[in-house]
Amino acid sequence: MPLSYRFLRRYSRCARLPMDVLTLARYVLESSLLDYNLVEQRESKMAAAALLQALLMKGDTWNPTLQYYSGYKAEELTNLQQHLNLFLHQQQKGNLEAIRSKYSHKVFHEVALTPLLPVATKMS
Repeated sequence: MPLSYRFLRRYSRCARLPMDVLTLARYVLESSLLDYNLVEQRESKMAAAALLQALLMKGDTWNPTLQYYSGYKAEELTNLQQHLNLFLHQQQKGNLEAIRSKYSHKVFHEVALTPLLPVATKMS
């Protein structure tokens, strides 16, 4: 199991998040493996940014519990979260559909069908 998944599981347990939010964050995190620009990011930060992306997609926010257990403020994750969001938009237009297809099944709560956030910034 990748280290970022372990961080993600820890954060979600501490905040008692529902399984669909955790699964959506896993989808974001797994999709990010296709982006070479993210290779040097810390695993803990990747997990936190993926979770922030999932929370925002579900209409929720980063809370004090997540800040405490992750060690990251929402402001510290915003650039990475926006990068992940833009990457998800680009993946929808691309031809690599394996991850999206996997997370579109009922066993994964069909999280890949969750509407994406509007694109706020351009990826560098």
